[in-house]
Amino acid sequence: MRRTTLSLLIAVAALAVTATAAWADGGQTVNPTAKQKAAIVKAWSGDGTAPAAKCLDVKLSKGNRVWAGLIFNTKATGCGAAAFDGTAILWGKGTKWNLLMEGSSVDATTCTAMAAVLGPDAWVDLAGYAAGMGCQNID
Repeated sequence: MRRTTLSLLIAVAALAVTATAAWADGGQTVNPTAKQKAAIVKAWSGDGTAPAAKCLDVKLSKGNRVWAGLIFNTKATGCGAAAFDGTAILWGKGTKWNLLMEGSSVDATTCTAMAAVLGPDAWVDLAGYAAGMGCQNID
């Protein structure tokens, strides 16, 4: 029983480290240009109103730069009033962007469909954004 409990604790700790590493790994994504970021934020917000740019973290997939992820920047000062949970994934190019999906609790069927649409490179690159939607362990 003790061995099983210890193994379970080690497995949970490993999963937590892996999830954190996927979220924090900037090597899988690249920064958009200022114009791209503005266009991505505008496409995400719908009506053009959005928190200050510093309050949003926007990244492009390194493997396929037509895919972008957007999340609230929890490290920026003065952004508390604009806080939200969840993430968004958008697609586009240059200054023309479209919202694919957003949320913090997406069902498994939608996650599987999103993974198929993004393709393996972008899905891995934007793993942290997908995880923020509740899409964990979707291959």
